[in-house]
Amino acid sequence: MKDISLSFESKVFLLMLLVLMMGLTMINLIFIMTINGQIEDNLRQEIRNYQILLKHNIPFDYPEYLKISKNEMDGKRYTLFEVDKPNFFYVKNSYFQERIKDKILLMVYWDFIILMVISLLYYFTVHRMILKEKRVRSSFEAILLIFSHKLRNYLSTQKINLELLKGLNNSAVSRIEESYNRLNTDISAMENYVRNINIASEKIEEINLNNLLKDILIFNKKLKIKVKTSDLMVKGNRYDLEFLLFILMDNINKYAKSFVYIRSGIYKHRNYLLFLNDIADKQSGGLGVGLSLGEILCRKSGFRMRWKKNRYFIVLITF
Repeated sequence: MKDISLSFESKVFLLMLLVLMMGLTMINLIFIMTINGQIEDNLRQEIRNYQILLKHNIPFDYPEYLKISKNEMDGKRYTLFEVDKPNFFYVKNSYFQERIKDKILLMVYWDFIILMVISLLYYFTVHRMILKEKRVRSSFEAILLIFSHKLRNYLSTQKINLELLKGLNNSAVSRIEESYNRLNTDISAMENYVRNINIASEKIEEINLNNLLKDILIFNKKLKIKVKTSDLMVKGNRYDLEFLLFILMDNINKYAKSFVYIRSGIYKHRNYLLFLNDIADKQSGGLGVGLSLGEILCRKSGFRMRWKKNRYFIVLITF
């Protein structure tokens, strides 16, 4: 049997309806008990009036829902309500149901209207918010794809220039080629992430951190990479976590000098992922955009990211 997956908005809507229905049910029960008590009080007052008439031997026609007898009766159609010997006052079994029935129908009618109005208000409000979010995402996606398209065109031109310059065989050409390859990799990763923003962007799943890290790990011939990880399952969005790890590994490949140490485990009942690397040039560095973006992705998924730079550069993520 296929599992039914509900969106967050649907779960909130169903929970809201459940709480509202429970609240209305309690109010209706209190209202019915109050009405029932009022009917009983009115009936007792009516019977007291009949008792006065009986004591003074005044003839009267009592209603069809009430029977007055000198002896006890069977309870098939009437129920004993009050005794004032030698008189037994019996009330028709359907008396209370008939008087409450109209009140119940009225309550059900108004409950239905309240539920329908609140449901429609919720639907149109949330629907409008979702459409607005989709428009923002689509615009954001379009802007980034246009930007990456322009960069692709630029890189195509630079690739041709590189091919022409390779014959010179100097260090400047090598640095240009290295920059080209890095930028090309960054753009590919960005395009992949942007295209997947609208595909299960809010889907939370169990992810094997070790397996995902192996897929993302970017090897660099200049760096000695030591990995000590275990199979850890974390809850998050796969696209966000993939892009986060790519950003961190890309940052390491750009600024590490000779070695990288990666470790994952459990500390104080929390999963963690640690990156540690030496620094190639203390005088140079990026603008910190990659780390800021990584922090945003962590906050979005409920993770915590901290970093420290001294002799080594350390990044710690706790899940």
